Amino acid sequence: MNVFFLVVLLTAPARAAAPTRAYDSALLVGWDGVRRERLQELLDQGALPNLRALIARGGMVPTQVTTGSTQTKPGWAEILTGRSADAMGIESNSVYRPVPRGATIFEILQRLRRWRGGIATIFIGGKDSNIGSRGPHEICVNCIHRMPPDYAQDQWWDRAKIAPITKTKCGLPMRWVRREGEPYFYTAKVLDDYETALGGADAVGPRALAALDRVRGRRFIAFIHFEDPDEQGHRHNEGSPQYDDAIRLADAWLGRLVERLRVDGLSERTAVFVTTDHAFDATQRYHECAPDTFLATGVPRPMRPGDRKDVTPTILDALGYDPAALRPRLDGRSLFTDRAP
Repeated sequence: MNVFFLVVLLTAPARAAAPTRAYDSALLVGWDGVRRERLQELLDQGALPNLRALIARGGMVPTQVTTGSTQTKPGWAEILTGRSADAMGIESNSVYRPVPRGATIFEILQRLRRWRGGIATIFIGGKDSNIGSRGPHEICVNCIHRMPPDYAQDQWWDRAKIAPITKTKCGLPMRWVRREGEPYFYTAKVLDDYETALGGADAVGPRALAALDRVRGRRFIAFIHFEDPDEQGHRHNEGSPQYDDAIRLADAWLGRLVERLRVDGLSERTAVFVTTDHAFDATQRYHECAPDTFLATGVPRPMRPGDRKDVTPTILDALGYDPAALRPRLDGRSLFTDRAP
């Protein structure tokens, strides 16, 4: 593939709208663990028609992980708050605490005057503990998380569920450490629709469609999380056909979600975004050093490359609110470049 073409496509600004308008609602679709370079290859092959159609209406830019590890807990915590994972104490999948009360984009919109008392909040996802809402609990900090031959997870985050044959690093006894709560322990309590641990896309997708049907005629903010690319990357490796198929499946569900917005009369007033929490180490089963992420949108406004933390500010901007006016200030900033100073 031509490297120059890759750079141009990922950094090209979205087409400028005339005039720029604010949307009433937003849909954020999360594709967990998508390697940006592989995404571009699939786009070039025409294998992701729904993402390509979204980009044609708006744009896509590269983003980067600069705080927090390239793992799921810090990834979605930064994306859904616009704040540094390190500052929130969510450093990795095993060193974490709840996102502070009021910090997520759901809660920000609930307290802004324009949406106060009138915005539906939706959070539907495939993974469990990494986007979970349990309160105080213990995790095994030296357990091996995935075991051959199928590299399925060993429930190291739940003492009640962990298998008796689970192995530990260096063969030492399990070491259990207390955590204050999973990232969305506080957030889940204030959401209208919160459901996680659903598994693959074919379980998440129908729940998401039903949730969109329920908010017909209302303003909403929805986060729909698909675990499939990350899960297949861990189980088969990033270069596998299964990994590619998982991204294609996520794209198919993106198309169904966008079509449901159209059928429900929501598409013209809904800003749609697609992003990932971290990338994947090329041809490997892990993402230890995988900071290259992306943000795609159907919003036709010029954008710049940015940071993983910039997603929430960008969504707020699309909804007509200046994220720089928030107090306390967000660590991220909007990726749109046409906001008046």
